Amino acid sequence: MTNASRQTIEAMQALAGQDLEEAGNAQIRGEFAEDALDPAGEARHVAELLDTIVAQFMRDRASAAKALRAATAPAVPLQRPTIETMRALVRAAFDTEPQLAAAFRDGKAHADADVQSLYDDLVALGKICSSRP
Repeated sequence: MTNASRQTIEAMQALAGQDLEEAGNAQIRGEFAEDALDPAGEARHVAELLDTIVAQFMRDRASAAKALRAATAPAVPLQRPTIETMRALVRAAFDTEPQLAAAFRDGKAHADADVQSLYDDLVALGKICSSRP
């Protein structure tokens, strides 16, 4: 949301609040009756409209975040080394920085996909140089 749109919304809120403060309940009910409007129905309509606006804002924000993430995501190495080499590189990274191994399941057999994913993560973090064979 831009600064100008935020200021516009704040100004509208201030005016609406001032208008409500100046008008009493009887006057507001009178205006609804004069226009043949149901106050509960109008309140529901405003709530639905706000829900729609907020939902659209959230979708737009999520879409923008997704686009930014896709544009800035580090590329997965196109050519990975063999699985044995990846296992050795991951082990070497764990030996060099033991805290890296904290999140990895210790003492279990790891599927090739797990090792490949971990390798990609460590390359993205700069803990393994992807140019190694």
